[in-house]
Amino acid sequence: MNDLLAGAGGARITPPIGCPMGGYGARDHGAEGVHDHLNTHALFLDDGSTQAVIIANDLLGMRAEQVARVRELVHAATGVPAAHVFLAFSHTHGGPQMYSDFSALEEQVSTYIDATSHYMAGAALQAATSAVPVRWGTGRHPLQVGVNRRERQADGTTRIGVNPDGAVAPWVDAVWFERDDGGPLAVIYQHAAHGTCLVSDNYLFTADWMGHAMQLIEAQLSGVTALFVNGCAGNINPHPRGSYALASRHGTRAGDAVLQTVLARDDLRRGGRLRCAQHAFELPLQPMPSQQECERELAQWEPAFRQLKGEHHRNWQVCRHYFAAKERLEACQSGSVATGLPLELQVVALDDVALIGLPGEIFVETGLAIAEASPFSLTLPVGYANGAIGYVPTNEEVPYEGYEVLDARASHQGRFLRDDADRVLTDGALRVLELAAAE
Repeated sequence: MNDLLAGAGGARITPPIGCPMGGYGARDHGAEGVHDHLNTHALFLDDGSTQAVIIANDLLGMRAEQVARVRELVHAATGVPAAHVFLAFSHTHGGPQMYSDFSALEEQVSTYIDATSHYMAGAALQAATSAVPVRWGTGRHPLQVGVNRRERQADGTTRIGVNPDGAVAPWVDAVWFERDDGGPLAVIYQHAAHGTCLVSDNYLFTADWMGHAMQLIEAQLSGVTALFVNGCAGNINPHPRGSYALASRHGTRAGDAVLQTVLARDDLRRGGRLRCAQHAFELPLQPMPSQQECERELAQWEPAFRQLKGEHHRNWQVCRHYFAAKERLEACQSGSVATGLPLELQVVALDDVALIGLPGEIFVETGLAIAEASPFSLTLPVGYANGAIGYVPTNEEVPYEGYEVLDARASHQGRFLRDDADRVLTDGALRVLELAAAE
């Protein structure tokens, strides 16, 4: 077996002060400062016949067209096939605005995203040109940063709160790479929790708890590059939350768990077989109403939307429903009604370890089900990867309504996903995992 080569690179990607922030619709102005910096970190892998790049970013996420642009830049810089470039996002709500459902991005945001895309490609180039033979291994350690946030109410509905009986993923998984001389190179770590220790009154850029974990890991393991890939955290919030002190506490606990995993490593492997696979398909949508119904719905939401006078932060729920109604009517009028929401899933696997990129806010139960049924010994479902479609609630949770079901569920042409879309997503995930395993 050939040596496995790996290299790491990175860059600081903190936006300018004043840049609009993402994650909370209630914010009414741009960033006022920087609490801690945002970074992009890249890992290059080469088994002698296949190359791949994993890029982890302290950002909310990217839409599919933005991901495609980064992949093109990485391919041009490194020669790695665009289909072998895996983009992960921490989903910090203390970062810049990356996309909008309501209006075109401001010039400042578009300029920032373009520059950051080049920084990602530069980090990938740095990783590729510094690649050396490595040994590697995996580990898991108990960790619970968050709690299920779908809190049941007396009337049977759900609000964002605390559900101590709800599902969580109570561990951190780590994949460790070290040079032949024993020096640390990189660690990929995954845990499922939103980047929402800081809430909507925060106007300082921050990588949230995940960034604190990264700082601790890199401080304790001199020379290592730490790459955080979030899990399926669509219904998981940090708990408790609301301050930088809590972000630091959670990050310290997470970083310590990763360090414990790394320090307990044994039986490191030399070499390894790298495999990459993609699977494109559609998630089912709710039926399109008639054109007359679409016209009535748009008329229903328009007065409230007009009262906002372009100040979307005053009531983003109204904006969301208004623009969805507008999209439905435009689709009906065009005569081109989509059959589903286009989706791409990606797997990067090393021997019996697989990362699967899921481009949305996926519920933790779905991630656990995918990992359990996967043909790989260890599967890391990575939410917020390679795209940002919105929430995919489980069929079991749909009757309980709530934000993830009624307001922010993934949609296309103004139509929400069908209630059983999580089943289709799981089937698609297992399909691409099987494709990778069969290579």
